[in-house]
Amino acid sequence: MKLDHFGIEVLDLFTLELFYRTALGFAPRYRYVSTNSPGLRTVFLERDGIRLELLERPREASFLQQRALAPDHLSFEVADVDGEFARLSALGFPGVKLKLPRDTGDGFREMEIRDPEGNVVELSARIRPEPRYPIRAVIFDLDGTLLDTEENYYEADRRVLAAHGISFSKEDKRRYIGGSSRDMMIDVQRRFDLPATPDELVASKNALYLEIAREATVLYPEMARLLGLVRARGLPVAIASGSSPGVLRTVLEAVGLIPGMEVVVSAEEVPRGKPHPDVFEEAARRLGIPAHECLAVEDSRQGVEAAKRAFMRCIAVPYLTDQPLSDRFAMADLLFQEGMKSFDADAAFRWIEKRLEG
Repeated sequence: MKLDHFGIEVLDLFTLELFYRTALGFAPRYRYVSTNSPGLRTVFLERDGIRLELLERPREASFLQQRALAPDHLSFEVADVDGEFARLSALGFPGVKLKLPRDTGDGFREMEIRDPEGNVVELSARIRPEPRYPIRAVIFDLDGTLLDTEENYYEADRRVLAAHGISFSKEDKRRYIGGSSRDMMIDVQRRFDLPATPDELVASKNALYLEIAREATVLYPEMARLLGLVRARGLPVAIASGSSPGVLRTVLEAVGLIPGMEVVVSAEEVPRGKPHPDVFEEAARRLGIPAHECLAVEDSRQGVEAAKRAFMRCIAVPYLTDQPLSDRFAMADLLFQEGMKSFDADAAFRWIEKRLEG
């Protein structure tokens, strides 16, 4: 008998995975979305032969308090799960509870033991390969990813805030790159105690931005090439952006991406903007493809976090490349450390092609 893996039930899978990967050096082995237990998602991590399973499922708000009284589990690899069940059943150890062996969705034959104090021990054997999910769609962020627009947005923000007597620098803008326009203006209105409402500020910004964007918006050539390769392969594509809906339509038309873009989602159409997963989940819903079978292409730490919280794979091409990069970029499945300067559409597409079959 040997130890197979440790399992930890978690409330926030993204944050816990980020901790174990960045603080303790674990690397992802595989991800699993259960079809038998609705809402259950797991990540297997590995380091130096140690495997750690993080399990997230719907929880009550009191989960963290309750967990202090409830066990996580150990899992031991055995050659014959059913044989072990028969042996332990015959042993009849007082206070021990056994669950019948079962086949799990992610490929184990497994039984559960509750020891005399209620701690959980699994005995398991892998009977099928680890789960692999194909990439069936690609969802692009827009600003700073497909389009070179961040300078245009900065200029619109600068003019809007200058009209209220506020000097707004490029350094000030950095904190908002990757988020939605509305979330930015909610924060700006609060920080500077402006008389205008966030919605009024967004409307002013959008009007100015469209004036600028009609004249100065371009597709990044390498990202346009990746988009073409993805489309030629027959993969559905979508846009998931923090920009306002009217701005999205106008800008996409200006660069020739409408018609032809299957789905376009603004963060203003969902309850929460990035780093929450809502805009990516809505894009996947409209495409009719499970989120975990979608790939996101992003340029910001907020976008990477949003994609991974949606349980998508993610290619990251940072717009801001100051070192060290935000630890959020460590969660990307493919990272171009130097941003667009190092981005290679052919390399990215070869990476995608290897994952089209799961």
